[in-house]
Formats: sequence, structure tokens, C-alpha cells
Amino acid sequence: MKNKWIIGLFVVGLIPFIWMQMVYFPGQEKLREEENLKQLDPETHDYEKVLKYENLYMGNASNDFNLFGNLPLKQHLGTFEIDSGHFLLITNYGSSEGESERTIQQAVIYNTTAAFVLIKNLQQIEMRFPGKSFTVQRSNVEKWFNSNLSNLIDPVQFKEKVQEPLKKNDLDEWLATYTELMK
Repeated sequence: MKNKWIIGLFVVGLIPFIWMQMVYFPGQEKLREEENLKQLDPETHDYEKVLKYENLYMGNASNDFNLFGNLPLKQHLGTFEIDSGHFLLITNYGSSEGESERTIQQAVIYNTTAAFVLIKNLQQIEMRFPGKSFTVQRSNVEKWFNSNLSNLIDPVQFKEKVQEPLKKNDLDEWLATYTELMK
């Protein structure tokens, strides 16, 4: 009788163990992979996940690199440079092969806006890709939004003012305003 109880308890414990190994854990891994893929695209990126990189100063290289390492196109991010004299961050991206021109434009707008919102004294960002680069000034971004960007720290505002328009709008004018040279 005692052996039947032991075998019964073993079977009762084995069933949830098998379910966890064959159903639950693979499902959780699939959800994590889907979430990681969403983080690569400006249209589906979760801005709340980068709020922890908010900083008053751009001089914290690891914070700045981690910010860009958690923004869209992070899979192509290569080296990173800081020019503190000009309050400039330079991001060098490897091959952007497989990315559409629209996705790259969206990422330039999304990433630079997020960086200017989160790093308070940052004034200029240069995003370099093989064959082209984009230089964005804080003043141009503020001009586009007619504000000092402080309201975009709110994820709801960021989604409404940045992410949703990226999905719908023609990006040429937006990108032209962002990359316009200071006069």
C-alpha cells in the first residue's frame, strides 16, 4: 500500500513537471523572443523600458551606451563615441542590411528624440551608418515639437507625439527638420 502511495504521488508530481517543461517554459521563451523583436522596431518599441537611462548629463558613457543598446536598431549598434566639448554623441552602426530605408529613418527620429528627452544636456547626436550619416540637433527636435521636450518623458505622450506619427506620416519633412544644420 505504501508503494502505491509513493507511485501515485510521483505520477501526480510528474504531470505538472512535464507540462512545465513541454508547454510553459517554451511558451515563456517564445514570449520573450517576441518582446525582443518588438524592441528592435520603432513602431513597436516599448519606450518605458529605456526610462531607467534618464540622466542629467551625457558624460556617463555606460548609461548612454546602454540607452542606445536598448533602442531600435540595437542589433546593428557598433562603436560609440562621446565628444563632451560639443555635447555630442556619435553612434556607429554596422551594416543595416535587411532594414528598410523607412525603418532607418524611423529609428533616427525615434532614437534621437528618446535620447534628447532622457539625457538632459545632450545637444547633438550623429548616427553613422555605412554610406550615410544623420546629425540631429536638440534645437531642431525642440523646433519640431514646439517645446523643450520635457513633456515627452511621459510614455503616453511619447507614444502619442512620436511613435504613433512615425507609423502614419511621410518622414521626409520630419527628418529634414531634425537634420537641418544650425544657423
